Amino acid sequence: MKKLIYLFSLMAIGWLTGCSSDDEPLPNDYIATTQEGSSTFVLKGYEPVSSEQNSLYPEGFEYPLIIRTGAISGTSSEFLADNSKTLVAMTTPADASVWSTTAPIIKDKTYWVRHQTKRSYIYLKLRIAYILGNNVGVEYIHHSTEVLSQNSNDALQGSYTGQLAIPHLNPDNYYVEHTVTMGGEQILNYALEWNSSLNHAAWVAFTFDEVTTGDVTGRTDAWLPDPQLPAAYQTTNDHHRNDGFDRGHLCASEDRVYSVAANQQTFYFSNITPQFNSFNGGYWAAFEYRVRYWSRYVFSKLHVTKGASLNNLITNYTGTQKDANGVYPTTDADGLTLHGLACPRYYFMALLGELNGNYQALGFWIEHRENYGYEYGDTVPTDVMQQHVVTIDELEELTGLDFFCNLPDQVEERVEAQYDLSDWRW
Repeated sequence: MKKLIYLFSLMAIGWLTGCSSDDEPLPNDYIATTQEGSSTFVLKGYEPVSSEQNSLYPEGFEYPLIIRTGAISGTSSEFLADNSKTLVAMTTPADASVWSTTAPIIKDKTYWVRHQTKRSYIYLKLRIAYILGNNVGVEYIHHSTEVLSQNSNDALQGSYTGQLAIPHLNPDNYYVEHTVTMGGEQILNYALEWNSSLNHAAWVAFTFDEVTTGDVTGRTDAWLPDPQLPAAYQTTNDHHRNDGFDRGHLCASEDRVYSVAANQQTFYFSNITPQFNSFNGGYWAAFEYRVRYWSRYVFSKLHVTKGASLNNLITNYTGTQKDANGVYPTTDADGLTLHGLACPRYYFMALLGELNGNYQALGFWIEHRENYGYEYGDTVPTDVMQQHVVTIDELEELTGLDFFCNLPDQVEERVEAQYDLSDWRW
């Protein structure tokens, strides 16, 4: 008798497998599999957004797959339709150039899913098994993982060298990290590389995020030598005294007003560069303001690298505008100021915006000069600012630096080769 009941059960399951429709999925969310070793899951959210939703986290995925407006999507995931009816029949993605950000929910449709992590692509095979009300039954199986080649700082020392704002480190320079403690957790305020032969930072790097975009303090004017630099490398206020230049910030004071300690660190002289007065307080400041606007109102994170052209200095120069002490700015034949600081001919910003797992990048390359005609608080028109926009690839050629090296190579190549001004709210 038990054998007859068992056989009847098998026949029932087989009948249901062959005859089920969109309106009649198998009992208990049963999903017939089409490849040995595959997994099944019931996604919720096919009905309007007010209905219950859940998320599918395939192994290795950093962000889940969810249903949104009749399609499956997921941060850092792309989809490619396949003509196969079963997972076992899927062998390889047919055309890698037509990945989409969504997979329309169509019964019995199969898709390749490509999920991007920092160091790999994870490939998944996915089948839409049924649709019933708010539920969508799916079958899926891991296909392969593609490890991306690396040109990162992973092998280099430093607690934060893997952060996206940090360029590829130069062993000839001295690397410094400045941290603060927020809510009991230590975070990177900014990092820099110090070129001791020119008494100037090669770059400073930092990230605006939910914490560091905070605006809770003011300018501290806490001018000090950088305590993280060896004494022989430190610069002081004497290096800037009566030389005709402003003490210009690379990481601006206003960039770090989320805590008093964070702002104080921006006044270390390693973060200070000799700038013409009208450039520092007028033209350059307008670009700094624009970056802060993007960090607070456009992107969830904005990774910033700022610096100057240490390979291209202003030589044999006498300025036309006196500083507050009545001194004209001058440089010698080597491009050094009165007290031996490098005076760059250009300043740059490399920007990487992050939103919902997607990245956009652009650079600014700005000549350091006195006569732009903008003073402190002036608004620089958008079309004027956009004249200084370059791709990150172009900026790398100009500076000799490797920006955003901690991105996966394919992502780095894409964002550095192009920019779209419409991605940036001007």
